[in-house]
Amino acid sequence: MNDIIKTDILYPETDFLLRIEARREGMSAAQWAEENKAFLKAAILRHRGVILRGFDCDRNGFSATAKALEPESIDYRGGIGPRTLVAPEVYNSTELPPKHSLAQHHEMAYNAYWPMQILFFCEEPPEEGGATTLCDAHQLYRRLPRTVLDKFLSLGLKYVRNYTQDTPYRSIQETFGTTDKQWITEFCRGNGVQAEWNGERLTLTQRAPAVREHPTTGTPIFFNTLALWHYTYWSKLLGSFGGPMSSAAQGEAWQNSLYGDGTPIEDSVVADILALYEEEEISIEWKKSDILYFDNMLASHGRKPFAGRRKILAAFRSPRHASAKA
Repeated sequence: MNDIIKTDILYPETDFLLRIEARREGMSAAQWAEENKAFLKAAILRHRGVILRGFDCDRNGFSATAKALEPESIDYRGGIGPRTLVAPEVYNSTELPPKHSLAQHHEMAYNAYWPMQILFFCEEPPEEGGATTLCDAHQLYRRLPRTVLDKFLSLGLKYVRNYTQDTPYRSIQETFGTTDKQWITEFCRGNGVQAEWNGERLTLTQRAPAVREHPTTGTPIFFNTLALWHYTYWSKLLGSFGGPMSSAAQGEAWQNSLYGDGTPIEDSVVADILALYEEEEISIEWKKSDILYFDNMLASHGRKPFAGRRKILAAFRSPRHASAKA
């Protein structure tokens, strides 16, 4: 294999992130992934993520690569991220205004099901900035203060979303693909989400643990999106979206994270968690046609601000349901 690829560990001190570079021009990412998927799947368990660099790939090839590695896609209906389907089972990455960072998070960790694996594809490298960031979930868990962790273990988390006709971030239609109240209510009920209608206003409430065990490694993971959902994080972003909710109080914010008993998570706790993420995260400087393949439980991800053009595509694969056996 070494005559056609070159490999190295980007962060050897923690055995984090394997880089695989094609030595020959024109090597198909989809074909190579199909032929070496057992190796790649083992690699993301050991190294949390893999970067494929120098392979031949476009967005349709990326779709084929994702399907070769992880045959089953996830149903993104009900997800919070603003994104657009651009190819079969391929989306734009989160469409957040470029001047903002996207905080570290585990995709759909608020949900009753989530993707176990994620793939990103660099269709157009950022002109300036725009690195995708990863954080080793093992390292983050070890660094959390025990008192903070114990409280989350005891109480869990509560996630709240408020939708109105003026919600500027992601509308009901964009979230569910419909505005049919009965369909939305039944869909939510089937996924452990409480849907409460007040006229055209929709409030969604769901509970989830703050920590889950990885089904293969058995290691505990601080697997959640509490920092990304918390009103203190969104208060910094609201002006970019505008709308009447841009000055909303905590209880009216379009999304918020709370302790599982409904009490507020202390602002200082969220700030400390965000600071830990920033200390632990690493940056991936994109090159055209790069593919990042990683375990969504073993690594969280985010994004740095950027200027100019940037086109990163995403595929969410291998749905895992909270009720599944290890």
